[in-house]
Amino acid sequence: MKRPFESPPVIVNFFYHEKIRKSAIIAMTADHISTFFISPGTALYTACQFIGNLTIVIMCYFLAMGLAYTRSVKKYALRLFIWALIAQIPFSLLNGFHMNVLFSLLATLLILFVFDRYGNLYGGMALAAFFPFSLFCDWSILATAFALVIYLTRKKEKLYLSIFWLPAIYLVLWTILYTETEAEYVLGTLSILCSAIIIFLFAKHVDQGKQGFIPRWFFYAYYPLHLFAIWIITTMGI
Repeated sequence: MKRPFESPPVIVNFFYHEKIRKSAIIAMTADHISTFFISPGTALYTACQFIGNLTIVIMCYFLAMGLAYTRSVKKYALRLFIWALIAQIPFSLLNGFHMNVLFSLLATLLILFVFDRYGNLYGGMALAAFFPFSLFCDWSILATAFALVIYLTRKKEKLYLSIFWLPAIYLVLWTILYTETEAEYVLGTLSILCSAIIIFLFAKHVDQGKQGFIPRWFFYAYYPLHLFAIWIITTMGI
């Protein structure tokens, strides 16, 4: 069976790299703490939101690399679907009718698979078909766009181009889809730029052979678990 795009083997080690997993967990936690417990407009809120944007870029990188090295796209998609269903319970309790980011990543995985196996025409059709549904998902079409950029630049061994494309895509799509102040647009774009640089540097300076102590399942499980914890705290008024 044809495998998705080939990349240098060292990336397999990076996929399990403990530092980037810890960074994603810390950034995700900072983002959600600021959303539910810190007043918007404060310096602390802005700093946490800035840091939090690192999470989506890391997730999209993991997704693109996971597609490259998974032995079964079907099992990979099923795993994402199961965790997305689990996470939807606390996510809905906190956010109402909206799909959590794991559903965005699941759709993104399938779209990338179509691009890889059936070419740009069918991939573009899959992307267009997902767009209206993405409006009901966390990070909407941006998660797919980010992962697609990483997928394409990694495939061509030009990951450095993502440093330009990720913030550019964020600025354009975020401006179209969401209404914010000019300062928020600028800060959001800068945060994605910094995230893209961090991802590129991690990919370039990986410690070969080190897989760390954080198991893969913990990264998935942390998402619904910490959302449940936030819901309990907000419900109890702690």
